[in-house]
Formats: sequence, C-alpha cells, structure tokens
Amino acid sequence: MSHVVDQEIAGMLARSEEAGSCLVLPGDAPERLRRAMQRRVAAGEVVSPTRGLFARSELWDASRIDQRTLLVARGLQELHPSWVFCGPTAAVAYGVDVSWSLQERVHVATTRSGYRSGGRLVERHAILSDDASDGDVEVAGGLRVTPPDRTVYDCLRQTDFARGLGIADSALRQGVTSLEGVADLAGSARRDPHGRTQALGILAWADPRSENGGESIARARMLQLGYARPELQVEVPRPGGGAPYRADFGWVRTDGRVILGELDGTDKYVSSRMTRGRSLEEVLSDEGIRGSRITLYDVSVLRFRFELTSSPQRLSRLLDDYGVPRRGSALAQPEGTHVLPDWESLRRGT
Repeated sequence: MSHVVDQEIAGMLARSEEAGSCLVLPGDAPERLRRAMQRRVAAGEVVSPTRGLFARSELWDASRIDQRTLLVARGLQELHPSWVFCGPTAAVAYGVDVSWSLQERVHVATTRSGYRSGGRLVERHAILSDDASDGDVEVAGGLRVTPPDRTVYDCLRQTDFARGLGIADSALRQGVTSLEGVADLAGSARRDPHGRTQALGILAWADPRSENGGESIARARMLQLGYARPELQVEVPRPGGGAPYRADFGWVRTDGRVILGELDGTDKYVSSRMTRGRSLEEVLSDEGIRGSRITLYDVSVLRFRFELTSSPQRLSRLLDDYGVPRRGSALAQPEGTHVLPDWESLRRGT
C-alpha cells in the first residue's frame, strides 16, 4: 500500500511542478493521502508554505523568492478561483522585479463589502468596486490579477521610495506599463492623496535604463542622500574596438571630472544571464581585463556592494570620497540635463 501511495503523491507533485504551482490536495482526497503528506512534511521531504499547499523541499529550496511567490499564488488560485491578486504579487506575475521583503505576504484584491482580514499569509486590499467584472481583471503568470497600471500604482503608493523605484524602473523597462499610464491613474486617485503624492514622487525619478532592482535601490539611496541623478548604463568605448563596456552609473561634473559607479553582486558571477556560459574563472578574468581597460581613461571608478546601500552614513562617505556631486551644487550638472563623458579627451596619453 505504501508503494502505491508513494507513486500517487510523486505523480501529484510532479504535475503541480509542471504547472509551476504548489500541490493542492483535492477536497475529497482520502485520509491516507493526507496523513502520508503530513509525514513527508515532518520528515523534511515536503514543505507546506500554508495550509493545504505542498511542494517538494528540493524544489522549494532551489527556487528564488519570486518563484516561490508564484508557486504559492497559483496554488491559492486553484483553491480560490475567483480571487484577484494585486500589488506586489500581481507585479511578480507580470515579471516585474519586486524586493523580496515585499513578497512575504500574498496580496489579494477585494471589494469593500467583501473585505476581511487575511491572516498570516494573505493580505487583502479593498480596491475592487462592488460592480467589478472580469473586464477589470487580467491574466498574467497563470493568475487573475489587477491591470498593469493599477498593479504598479498600488505598489508605489504602499511602499517606500527605494523599493518603489525598483518596481517602477522594472515595469517600464519590461514594457509592462508606461509612465503616462501610471501617472494618469495616480492623478485620478482623489481618495488617497498621500498614496497619489508618493506614487507620483517615485515616478518622477523612474528610469527604464536601470538593469535590475539592486541598481534601482542603490540609485534611490543616492538620491535620498541628496546626490545628483546619475546617468545609467554609461557606455565606455573599448580600446581597439568592439562592443563598448558599460558602467552602471556615471556622473560628469561641471569641472570635467568623471566618476563611474559599479554595483557589485554575486549575480554577475553566477547568473547564467550574466555569465553567458563562461566559467567562474573566465568571468573573473574578463572582469579584471575590463577594469584595467577602463583605467586607460582618466576617470574614477567607484565599486560597491549592495549591502552598503543599507548604511546611509557609509554610502555617503564613499560617494563623497570619490567626489560624486550633490544635487544643486556647483559641481552638479543642472537637473534634467544629460551630459556624457568626452571619451576622446579622457583617453590617457593623448
């Protein structure tokens, strides 16, 4: 009998994984299956992120936070077919970069009349009108979700500047929404003046050129500390020709000095998207060569790890040490202007 149960559970878990969902035991599942699943949870073979949902521990441990969010949300959608997901959960379904700390709960939209507290995992938001129809709902990532503009606006009005900027940058970069679409929705949100102001404030600094959430949050911390808005993905000509190098951030001061900023993270050494099939040794070698080539130009290169952004005092000291200009200072370019380095004049020995 146990062998039959093992095969049945293995098949159910495999089918759920193929659908990118946690396993939901059907309501009429026999008690022997329920007991067997609980034994596997107790033994550490299976995890249960919330009551009624299950996934193999190996899959769960290997999944990123956004993948776990979708596993759980898809399981909940199976349990509650009429649910509409919103805010950070909907943003993840659209493929937007969302800070891990915003994914600790699953966000569900509800009507005011249907609102009730959601418990430990689910957070409900009374943002649907009582006469809402399926025309007010999109499908993304296998989930019923709020429309893109609404999703991004809800994220921005409910979170802080740094994490909100990461969401706004990503949504614009991936074409999930437009600056005008979210701004128009924010402008019409008369019942929530604080949320409207916060969302519009974040949108004013949003930039689709930011490549990932870490870069967006780092930039937000710089802006909050009063530093000049950096140029993003600054192209550095490769000596001898070829595709240019790119720096995450760049500042050209009014006195001509150029500072390049590089956010270091493990992704560039282990992510397949960043390594492009290269071994760790090759990645490290290429990074060293890249750095040495950039020194052929008369620029300062500021490298820092993401962890530094959580310490405003240390980050500010580093930026000051490298001469990054403050917004509105004599060394900062006027706000709204885009000045790129004159690489020919910066080439050493010319």
